[in-house]
Amino acid sequence: MSRPAVVHKANIFQTLVAAASIPMATLVALWVVAGRLLFGISGPMTAILGYSLGPVLFILLLLAGVKTTANALKVRPFGAPVKTSVLLVVTWLVAIGFGFTVPDFGENGGSIMSALAGESALGMSIALCNPLGIISVGLSITIAVVSWRDAKYGRH
Repeated sequence: MSRPAVVHKANIFQTLVAAASIPMATLVALWVVAGRLLFGISGPMTAILGYSLGPVLFILLLLAGVKTTANALKVRPFGAPVKTSVLLVVTWLVAIGFGFTVPDFGENGGSIMSALAGESALGMSIALCNPLGIISVGLSITIAVVSWRDAKYGRH
């Protein structure tokens, strides 16, 4: 004999993540591509990321955000599943970390990390950049799949 599914009410964290999922897709992708410009760092990496990783992150996070928000609208109170919410926040944080550490080269080169912590932090910034970039793309793919599966199977 099967037991009925347990439905948990959404808490404030789940509600906030579901509400922020679509705007954060735009903000995170913009941060990765052009966040360095806010700190006076510019160079060819802005254009390179603008044509490569930026659109990929934006599309994946937007798909995840749209599905998460649509799924959250089906339940009262409004909110995303806990696992999806945590995965979205971790994805945003890793991608923001990537944007924080990605260096640019040229006359106004460096990274945000090196601009804030000094030129000695540039080596650490370069070392952290590649793993964070790879992990952010992997997590973006994962959250896109998870959000579609949540919507398909009605997980709340």
